[in-house]
Parts: sequence; C-alpha cells; structure tokens
Amino acid sequence: MIKHLYIHIPFCKRICPYCDFNKRVSSTEIMEKYRDTLIREIKDSKNDLSNIETIYIGGGTPSFYPYIEDILKTIKEYIDINNIKEYSIESTPETILDIINLLPIYGINRVSIGVESLNQKTIEYLNRKNTSFNELKNIVGKLKNVGINNINLDFIYSLPFETIDSIKNEIDDVLKLGVTHLSFYDLIIEDKTKLSYDLSNKLISLPNEEENIMMRDYIIDTLESNGFKRYEISNYAIKSYESIHNLSYWELEDYIGIGLGSHSLVNDKRYYNTLNIYEYLNYKSIKDIRTYYEYDKRKEYFLMGLRMIKGVSLSKYKDLYDTDPISEYNLDKHILSGLLEIDGDYIRLTKKGLDLGNIVFEEFV
Repeated sequence: MIKHLYIHIPFCKRICPYCDFNKRVSSTEIMEKYRDTLIREIKDSKNDLSNIETIYIGGGTPSFYPYIEDILKTIKEYIDINNIKEYSIESTPETILDIINLLPIYGINRVSIGVESLNQKTIEYLNRKNTSFNELKNIVGKLKNVGINNINLDFIYSLPFETIDSIKNEIDDVLKLGVTHLSFYDLIIEDKTKLSYDLSNKLISLPNEEENIMMRDYIIDTLESNGFKRYEISNYAIKSYESIHNLSYWELEDYIGIGLGSHSLVNDKRYYNTLNIYEYLNYKSIKDIRTYYEYDKRKEYFLMGLRMIKGVSLSKYKDLYDTDPISEYNLDKHILSGLLEIDGDYIRLTKKGLDLGNIVFEEFV
C-alpha cells in the first residue's frame, strides 16, 4: 500500500555552487508547461493516491515556483488532506514568505528551509539571501503565526570560510530559534559544480580534516545536549518530530514519486521518471517516462536501516528474509573492529562506525 508521495519541482531562482541535484533555471514558458504536465501526471497516478499519509514537495525550490498554488490545488483535489499526517514543502529563506499564506490553506504542516550557513562570508560565496539570524528569527516567527510549528532547517558544514568558531556561533544562534528539526550534512564535493571548479583552481579552500571532525563532534554533542535526538546520520529532532516521510525511505516503505527524475518504490519494484525535461513535458502515456531497474531489496533494507541511529532489527530482518544478516553479510569483522555493535535486537553503527560508515556500506554496494 502506497502511503507516501514525493512531488518534484526542479526549478531554482539560482544554482548554488555545491549543488548537483535535479534542478534548473528555466524560462517562464518551460515552468508553465511543467505545471501542466505535473498536474497531468498527478491525475494519471490518482489510483495510487487513495491511501497517502505523507506528502513531500521537494526540489529545486518549490517556494520559488510561480505555479506552486496550482499544484497544491491539484493535490487537494485528488488526496484527502484530512488523512495526511505530515505535509512538507522545501524552501529557501529568500522565498518562504512568498508562499506563507498558502500553507494553512492547503494543509501543509511542515516546512524545510535550506539555510546552509549563517557565516557571512560563506553566505556571500553561496550567493544566498535572507540568511542571517535576525532574518531567520523573523521567518520562524511568521511561520508559527500561521500555524506551522514543525520546522526543519538544513545546514551544511565544512563549507568555504567556515571555522570551528563560526560553527559554534551558528549552533548557538540556531538553538535560539525554537525549531523542531535540524539537518547537518557534511559537505560533499560533486563534479561539475562551481565549488569543484573553484577548489580545482585554488580560488577557495575548505576546512581541513581535523577542523571537519571538530565541527562534526561539536554539532552532535551540542544538539544532543539541547534536546535534539540524532535519529539518522545527518538528522536531529525534538522528541516526536522525526520526519515521518523520510523515515519511510529509510525503512523501505512503498512511496510514489511524481515529477521530473523522481523515484518510486511500489510493490517491491523500483522505477524513476525521465531526467530529460523535454521527454517529460511531451509524454503521451505515463509508461513512456518510467524506467524500471533492479535492486537487491535485502541489501538495500539493511543499508538504509543502518543510516538510522537505532539500526536494523535482527528479528525483523530474519522474519522478512529467513536469514541471519550477520553471517549473510560477513558483519562479524565490523563488530570486532568496533564499527558495528549489537544492542538487544538491533545491530547498528557505533560512534566510530557513524564516522567511518562507508567502510561498512561497501558490503552492500
């Protein structure tokens, strides 16, 4: 049964220097035609939407999209919003206030804002706007005034110009905002991005490995000591505010993705929509834009489960697949090396394992 819906809006006002996501800066004509096609795909998928419990509108920057209300109207037409437990939309600090009055009208109850950094030099390099403590405080206050109390802020650490002191100041400020969820991602340098180019040409530099570790440890320790439970490698939440939608991915529940390049998992089958904008805009049948691909469900179940701090239930895995995962994946060596540990019924990454998780993850790739 499909309980989770993801809708992709690939458009941004500008492209961030570190980003290689499925996004683009496009003409009004393309964005308008995308609206029409996305609405058509929602209608074509209506038989899969009767039991939806979470909705996540991601991007790109959905709050920037000039036709976002048309999409929200269509969602409300085909889905009973009263059954929705969590309805999220992604935004930037620069654009969230443009759509703030739409949120209560269409039942959105969670907002995820890509802040990335509060360090002024870093903000300038990222070409971000409305990204200061006072501006965020104003945004959070206005969101709460319209009934949005479930607010996530996304950050990236080890960005250009960041130091351990700037991270400490950032965390101190963030904790004053009264939000319920925080994500802190370690910077990944992706090929064919401005960041990669600038680093290759020595136009900027990044914090060194020692500084990176200090930043990470400070983030983890300070957030946890202030009531934010780390429940996934990069995600922290006040009790009862963990993302239901994101947990569905990590627990390998069925979900449907709608929009350019979106992925789906339905009845143990995986598929993704075309990444070619013109193929998408001109599709005749929904089958034309879907590509099915093979995956090892047992491995993926374990791999995704290890992303969560609680780990993977050994008894549930055995019930599902009738096998012992420790022997199946030769995990004894990682237990002996201190990367994995067994706690009751769960096997999980240790603190050391969370730092060196890729060594364990290689067993499943």
